[in-house]
Amino acid sequence: MFNPFMLVPCLICLYDILSMIFPLRFSWPLKILLILLIISGPAKMLLMRMTPSGFTIPELTRNIALILSAMFSFMIVAAILLIMKDIVQVFWRLFLHAKFPAHFASLAVLIIAAISTVYGVYQGTRVPEVVAHDVKIPGLAKSFDGLRVAMIVDIHVGSVNRRPFVESVVESVNALSPDVILIPGDFVDGRVKDRKYDLEPLKDLRAKFGVFAVTGNHEYYYDLHGWLETLTGFGIKFLHNEHAVISSGDSKLVIAGSLDPTSRNHDTERALENVPANVPVILMDHQPKFANNNAKLGVSLQVSGHTHGGQIPVVYQITRKLNGGFVRGWYDIDGMKLYVSPGTSQWDGFPMRLFDPSEISLFTLHAE
Repeated sequence: MFNPFMLVPCLICLYDILSMIFPLRFSWPLKILLILLIISGPAKMLLMRMTPSGFTIPELTRNIALILSAMFSFMIVAAILLIMKDIVQVFWRLFLHAKFPAHFASLAVLIIAAISTVYGVYQGTRVPEVVAHDVKIPGLAKSFDGLRVAMIVDIHVGSVNRRPFVESVVESVNALSPDVILIPGDFVDGRVKDRKYDLEPLKDLRAKFGVFAVTGNHEYYYDLHGWLETLTGFGIKFLHNEHAVISSGDSKLVIAGSLDPTSRNHDTERALENVPANVPVILMDHQPKFANNNAKLGVSLQVSGHTHGGQIPVVYQITRKLNGGFVRGWYDIDGMKLYVSPGTSQWDGFPMRLFDPSEISLFTLHAE
């Protein structure tokens, strides 16, 4: 049965072929080879739509999955550049009244798109560096001053990101000697039976006060209950519209978590019910778009992911509009601090980053 979702990548593919490949002065065998490579982009999307969730590549070898994902990324980047090329072509003919050098312009797009894709996919799939943040929290007890909170988010373990990647991330996090570890969602793209082995290194995460998490939207595309059982078995404490209180002597700090709205039960107010008075609250909310409302509830610090930092410049603007204006980095909202992580990795569907490095976040809390 035809799926309308496939129409968009097919049209983008056709546009790439007509605007980039046809104007090239290459031999037809070479043009056909390039066309076949570009067609592999929407072909990958078709394979994804054949899976139960529609959000992951089938169980292919990592290299094949990575090549297919890279070709889809190339198709998108090329289309963005081709739009710019075609706009220039219109003005060229209107104002210069000269023949547009279509071959050289198309060749430039091909080369720039290829280089950008190779670099972007490398950036999107490498093990991220640690980025340190000092955070002042009003009302933080002196005994918690200097508390080290590590955060990983949007791990997206799937056909591309596998066990070696997770092992490296866990090693980097543990080397920070964190007091608390937060994981605000999007652990996985795939079924428990296929991806449990790859996520298993998460059981080696170590933190003085524990490892806390909330669900992301991608958890709901697969076996949610199976994954919650598996990840809980790895020693991860999920906060489903609830909170936990960590103590140091008589001092307290609240770690709260809201369910992702994909659950249709996102409820920060419920997560904060019966929170001790005058105790700072750190809230995990996978999607940052609820920050304005969360700020009114007395949250001190909200940490989110979901946006992947925008990934590439044009997509950044679209992501911004879809997430209440919050994409990456620090925001101050009515006294609440919001940090939107660019993510620890990428979804298999579009695994590239340009000017948007991934990170493992380390927050050192200080009393204000």
